[in-house]
Amino acid sequence: METEQIVTPGDIQQSSSWRAVSARVIEAVIGAVLLAAGLIKAYQPLDFIQQITDYKIITAPTPVKLIAWVMIAVECALGAALIAGYRRRVAVPAAGALFLVFLATLGWAWYSGATADCGCFGSWVKRTPAQAFLEDALMLGAIGAARMLNRNEPARYRPWRLVVVAVAMITGLAVTAWATHSPRQSNDPLVRLRAQAQQESPFRDLKISDLAEDVRKGFYLVALIDTGCEHCQASVPALNNVYAQRESLPPLVALCSNEAGEVARFQQKFGARFPIGRISPADFTRLFERGKPPRIFLLRDGAVVKIWDGVVPPEAEIKSLHSR
Repeated sequence: METEQIVTPGDIQQSSSWRAVSARVIEAVIGAVLLAAGLIKAYQPLDFIQQITDYKIITAPTPVKLIAWVMIAVECALGAALIAGYRRRVAVPAAGALFLVFLATLGWAWYSGATADCGCFGSWVKRTPAQAFLEDALMLGAIGAARMLNRNEPARYRPWRLVVVAVAMITGLAVTAWATHSPRQSNDPLVRLRAQAQQESPFRDLKISDLAEDVRKGFYLVALIDTGCEHCQASVPALNNVYAQRESLPPLVALCSNEAGEVARFQQKFGARFPIGRISPADFTRLFERGKPPRIFLLRDGAVVKIWDGVVPPEAEIKSLHSR
């Protein structure tokens, strides 16, 4: 059984060796990554909960919510411990174990195709499970190297190191509790979008190219799509059907952030008959936020009346909203 090694004044020279310094630098960098990931998840807890659900490993709401809160607390506390050098004998192996859990989960998502977004940094950074798997594998190797380079346990300022860890964990949980009740994390996509756009109509100042229609005047159905998205491709027949009934339903147009050539190939290959305009990737991300493709908006003079995620709404529902 491994015993704890305490650094004494006589060990100062050894502790300042390149091995000890290298180990601490590696731990601090990885700790900063974990702390940042935990705080970002804390700021967007419902996004993180949805991303956990998307993995399709555990989908029951209560366990998923519990996992999200525990993960935020663990990432914040462990990240701070690695930065502060608190309980290295425990924190470094714990970080290795956490990365093994990440790798197992990401490996499942990569193999099964359950989700296209790893969710490691909430909605702020989009990475595929394959990309995140390779990055986490590198960090696992790095934390293993830090463990091998130096196993000494700093004895000085231990109470203050503990304070740093406690503050980081409490901050993460406090931000999570606050953000859960924020309009930006509402379950209503319309409330969420308005809060994030900080204006009544997120389409008011939207710059659209290759589209003759002005979606800011009158009723419009606007489908947010990506030409490479399988769900969007599969929805073309249903969208074509809605577009064909533009005499009785609001006219349908689509918006994407793809290049003009990609749009032309999409229209030719999948037979999309509805007009497709192009917007910037930043505007696309802002409008899509944490929706599911295709995301469809019902607009009245540019103001959002209703949002549907991942489905083409039935004609009866569109007509009932259109007639109000």
